[in-house]
Amino acid sequence: MIRRIAPLAGILLLSGCMWVDQKGFTSGMSAPNPGVALANLEVISVINTKKTLTDHVATWVTGKDCSTVRAQREGTWCTDWPGPPPPQQQVYCYASLARPSCYAQPYNEGNDRLIGFVPAPTPLRR
Repeated sequence: MIRRIAPLAGILLLSGCMWVDQKGFTSGMSAPNPGVALANLEVISVINTKKTLTDHVATWVTGKDCSTVRAQREGTWCTDWPGPPPPQQQVYCYASLARPSCYAQPYNEGNDRLIGFVPAPTPLRR
């Protein structure tokens, strides 16, 4: 089984070193046309980050999250970055018959046994 898969995997790995130009696939060792290289980088950028190279420059200049892909789907090109998530609440966990029961406030019934306490994180000073 490995003897059949290894050559196929090797061919697929080597094909990652190819450029696509007007004539088809060319070796990664040959220097591609600058326009073709830019087009390849543009495609790689969109696949990996969902942003074009122009979007990356616009994000850097404006300080907002700019994406042409999002503009085509949602209609907004640049949006503000999402804020930090809300802080987590304190959690108090008590032993139960099947699994622990966890509450946001201490549960004082007298015979309940506290098995865990997760304090809320303290915010960092800036």
